[in-house]
Amino acid sequence: MASKAHQGRSRRAKPSRRPSPRETSAPSEKPDVVPTPSSEVTAGLFGSSPSRERSGFLVVGIGASAGGLEALEEFFNAVPANSGLAFVVISHQRPGQTSLLPQLLGKRAAIPAVEATDGMRVEPNRLYLAPPGSHMSLREGRLVLPKPTGTEPRVALPIDYFFRSLAEDRGPDAVGIVLSGAGSDGTLGLKAIKGHAGMTLAQDVASARYTNMPQSAVGAGVVDYVRRPQEMADVLLNYARRARQAPTENTQAWHRILLLLQERSAVDFSAYKIGTAQRRLERRMHVNQISGLGDYLRHLQANPHEVDALFGELLIGVTSFFRDPAAFEALAQAVPAMLDPRADGTPVRVWVAGCSTGEEAYSIGIVLREYLAVRGAPLNVQIFGTDIDPRAIEAARTGFYPIGIVNDVTPARLDRFFVKEDNGYRVRKDLRDLVVFAVHNALGDPPFSKLDLVLCRNLLIYLESVAQQRLLRLFHHALNPGGLLFLGPSESVEEARDLYTTLDRKWKVFRRADVPAPLLEALPWSGMRAAPREMPAPLPAREERRPSIVGLLQTMLLDQYAPASVVIDSRGEIVYIHGRTGAYLEPPPGRPTNVLVELARPGLRVALAAVLREAASTRKEVLRRGVRIRANGGTTHVDVTIRPLSEPEVLRRLWLVTFVPMGREPRSRRLPQAEAMLRGRDATELVEELSYTKERLQHSLEELQATNEELMSSNEELTSTNEELQSTNEELETTKEEMQSLNEELVTVNSELQAKLDDLAEAHADLQNLLNSTDIATVFLDNDLKIKRFTPQAHEVFHLIPTDVGRPLADLVPSLAYERLMNDARDVLRTLTPCERVVHSASDTWYTMRILPYRTIKDAIGGLVLTFVDVTRAKQAETVLTRARNYFESIVDTLREPLMVLDAGLCIVSANRALYRVFDLLPADVQGQAFWEVAGGAWNAPELREHLERVRSSNEAFEGLEMEAVFPRVGRKRVLVNGRRLEQQIGLPGSILLVMDERPGAA
Repeated sequence: MASKAHQGRSRRAKPSRRPSPRETSAPSEKPDVVPTPSSEVTAGLFGSSPSRERSGFLVVGIGASAGGLEALEEFFNAVPANSGLAFVVISHQRPGQTSLLPQLLGKRAAIPAVEATDGMRVEPNRLYLAPPGSHMSLREGRLVLPKPTGTEPRVALPIDYFFRSLAEDRGPDAVGIVLSGAGSDGTLGLKAIKGHAGMTLAQDVASARYTNMPQSAVGAGVVDYVRRPQEMADVLLNYARRARQAPTENTQAWHRILLLLQERSAVDFSAYKIGTAQRRLERRMHVNQISGLGDYLRHLQANPHEVDALFGELLIGVTSFFRDPAAFEALAQAVPAMLDPRADGTPVRVWVAGCSTGEEAYSIGIVLREYLAVRGAPLNVQIFGTDIDPRAIEAARTGFYPIGIVNDVTPARLDRFFVKEDNGYRVRKDLRDLVVFAVHNALGDPPFSKLDLVLCRNLLIYLESVAQQRLLRLFHHALNPGGLLFLGPSESVEEARDLYTTLDRKWKVFRRADVPAPLLEALPWSGMRAAPREMPAPLPAREERRPSIVGLLQTMLLDQYAPASVVIDSRGEIVYIHGRTGAYLEPPPGRPTNVLVELARPGLRVALAAVLREAASTRKEVLRRGVRIRANGGTTHVDVTIRPLSEPEVLRRLWLVTFVPMGREPRSRRLPQAEAMLRGRDATELVEELSYTKERLQHSLEELQATNEELMSSNEELTSTNEELQSTNEELETTKEEMQSLNEELVTVNSELQAKLDDLAEAHADLQNLLNSTDIATVFLDNDLKIKRFTPQAHEVFHLIPTDVGRPLADLVPSLAYERLMNDARDVLRTLTPCERVVHSASDTWYTMRILPYRTIKDAIGGLVLTFVDVTRAKQAETVLTRARNYFESIVDTLREPLMVLDAGLCIVSANRALYRVFDLLPADVQGQAFWEVAGGAWNAPELREHLERVRSSNEAFEGLEMEAVFPRVGRKRVLVNGRRLEQQIGLPGSILLVMDERPGAA
C-alpha cells in the first residue's frame, strides 16, 4: 500500500502537496492555549490569534556527568548575578554520596547555590543542585524528590527524567543544556523540551572531556545551539530578553513565509491551528535572535536551511514508546474483540498516521505480538507507519533509540524486542519486519484500506476543525467493519460522532460504526485552505525545479531508443513500464501483484529470476540470450538484459530490464519437426537415457540429504554457540553498564576532589603566607618530639635546615640560654597544659616561648607547637622604663612638698617621702588604700571629694584648696591642696596628682 501511494504521488506530479502539518505524535496539550512573552494581551503574528501569557522567567535545566564540573564552573563564571533565570543542575552521582558541588559551584557562581530539597520553590537568580542519586522533577514550580521505592529503573537517567518534567511544567519557558558526559542521558529530555517550544543547547564537543552526551543530543537533531560553556550565558540572556518582547503583527510577511515553506517542502500549512503555528514560529525567531517578522522573512530568503528548520519546527516531532501506558492497556483490552473472530491466515492491518520516529508504531507491534503469543494463532501482522517528515521516517526505519527508552519500556520487553548496542537499543528484526514506514501525507495522499486499527495520536489537536472532520471521515472509510480508532487523550470524534462508537472515553478508543462510509472528495483535497484573504504576490519560482522521476525515466529511455522495458526497484517491484510488454508479462490470477517475476509469462519466469539474482550479486549488467517464452499458442525467443541505473542520482538503486525479441516460431512449423525427431529416436536409447537421468537424480538427492543433515548439525551447533555468545554478551553488556556508571561516578568524585585539593592548596598557601608575615619562629613536633615542619624564622633559634625534618628536637643545639626546653616539652605533652617562658639567646635576643599541644581536626593530640616571639625591643623598652621610673622616683622623693597619685577609683597608687614624713605615715598604710580611709579618714572632706569628682569627670584642675585635718600621730594640720589629671603624662587612664603645701598655724 505504501509503495502504491508513493507511486500515485509521482504520477500526479503536482506542484505541491496540500495540507497536513506534521502528522506526528506530539505532547498531549491544548495548542490554542499558548504562553506569550508578556502578561499583556498582544496582537498575534497572524492578525487574530488568541492572546498568550508567559509564566515569567526561564528555568534552565543543566545535565552534566563525567568531566562536567569544569564545564559547570566555566558556565557559571559567565552568568551574572541579575540574569533573571533559575538554574537546576543534575549530575550522575551515587546515592548516599556526599556531594561537594554546592560548595565548589558556590565559590564560582555569582548567584546563591543550594542543594535542592523536596518542595523547594524555584526562584530566579538561584542555583539548585539535585542531591546525589535522586530522580528529581519539577511540578507546579516546585522541586519534587520522591522517596526511594525499590522500583527505580535499571539504568538511572536523572537528566532525562528532570528534563521531561521541566518541559511539561514550564513549556516555552524551559531551557535544557547538556554538558560533558558519557552515555546518552539527556537526549530524550531535550527532545521533550523542544517539543514544548523550549530552547536547547549542547556543549561543543571540542571543549568537552567526554563527548558522548553532547554528541548524542546533537546527532538526534534536538539542539538549537552548540556552544562552549563560557559562551552559553550570552546565548541564554539574549534568548530570555527576546522572549519577553511582544511580537509585531505582519500578516503579509506571514503569508510569504507560508509560500516559502510550501515551495521548499511541497506542504501547505494553512490548516495548522493559528496559535500553535504562532508559538513554533516565534520560537525559531527567538533562537535566531530576530524580533520582527519582516526581518525573519528576509533571514529565511537568505538562508534556505532555516526554512528546513522551520519546517521541522512546525512538525512537532515529540513521541515515545508506550506514551500514556494506561491508554495502551485500554487498547490491549479492546484488541481481542477485534482479532478473535478472525480466521487464521487473514492479515491484521494497522495504520499509524503521523508515526514520527516510529516509537508508537513499534509499540503497537509489541502489543499485537504479545497478544498473538498468548492466543497461539499464526496471524500475519502488517503495520504501516507514515509521516510527512522524511527525516523522521528514516530514523524510524533505522530502529535505533537512545538508552533513555528504559524509562518507557519494561525490562521484559527490552529483552524480548530490542538488542542492546552502544548507548542505545535497536529493534529486533522480527519486530522490525512487521512495520513498513513510508513518507505519506494523510490529508493529501490516498489512504490505506481494509484496516483493522488506526492510530492517530495527538495530530488532530494541531488541525483546524474542517481538517479534523476530513481525517475522521477518511479513517472511517479505511477501516474494516468493527475496526478500531485510537486517538490522543486530548482528541475526540466530535467532528464525526455518527461514524464511531466509544469503547473507552478516557483513553479515546473508538470502534467504527456500521454506517455507510461518507463520500470523500477527490484527491488532491483542497478543503484545508484558510479563509480567503488578500494574498500578496507569490514569490518568484525557482529557476531550477527538481524534475519528477517519471520525466527523468522517459527522457532517459527516449534518448537511448530503448525497446520494451521495465524499471524495478531493489525489491523487484515495477516502478515504470516502457513500450509494449504484453508478450513477456501478464497478470497472474488471484490477488494483484506488482512484482516483476510473478508477472512474467511461462518460460521467462525461471530465467528472469536467475538473471535478477546474478545482477543483484554482481551489480553489473547481465545478458541472457535466447530465452524461450510460450505465449498465444506459440513460442518466442527473447534476449533479456538487466543493468543498474546510476545517472541521474535520483535513479540510483533502480534497475532497467530490457526485452529484445529474436523472432517467433509458429506452432505449425515447430510440431512436425518435433514429431519426426521423436519417431527417429530409438526407444531403447530413450529408456537408457531416462534411467541414467534417474540414477543421477537419486545420487543428487542422496548427496543433498547428506548435505542437509550436515548443515542441520552445524546449524544446531551454531545455534548453541550463538545462545552462549548471546548470554555472554548480555553479561558483558551488564558489566559494561555497571563499569560505565562507576566510571562516571569516579570521574565526578575525582573532579570534586581535585577541586577540593585546589582549595586546600590555596588555603595552605594562605596559612604559609600568614605564618611568614607574622615573623614568628614556629616549630611543629610529633608525639615523639621529632620535627615535622618549621617556619623560616626558626632558623635563628635552632639553626634548622630542610633536611632536619624528622630529626628529634633533642639532637639539636638551640641558641637559647635555657636548659629546661626538653623537660617543658615533655611536661606539656604529658599534661596538655600550655607552657610560656621568656628566654634569652646567645645573640642577646629575648623570646617569649610558648609550648602548646597540637590538636588535629578530630581533636586528637598530634604533637606540639613551639612558638618564639621576639620581644627584644619590648624587653629593652621595659628596661628603659624601669630606669626612667627609678629616676623620676628619686626626683619626686627629693621634693619637700607631700604628694600622692590617685587612680580612677580614687585609691592611692603612690606617694613620696615628704608625705610619709609630714603626716607620719607608713607606705603600707597608704598605697592601695582609698584616700578618704587613710589616717583614720582625715582627708575625707566633702569639699575635697567634690573637687576630685570634678577632676575625674570633666578634667577640671583645682589649686589652693585650703583644708584642715587631724591626723592620729601628728595632730591637726592645715594644708593647701592642688589637683589635676595625669593620664596624658603617665599613661594611667583617670589618674590624679594631689600636691599638698603645709601651712603654719595649725593647732
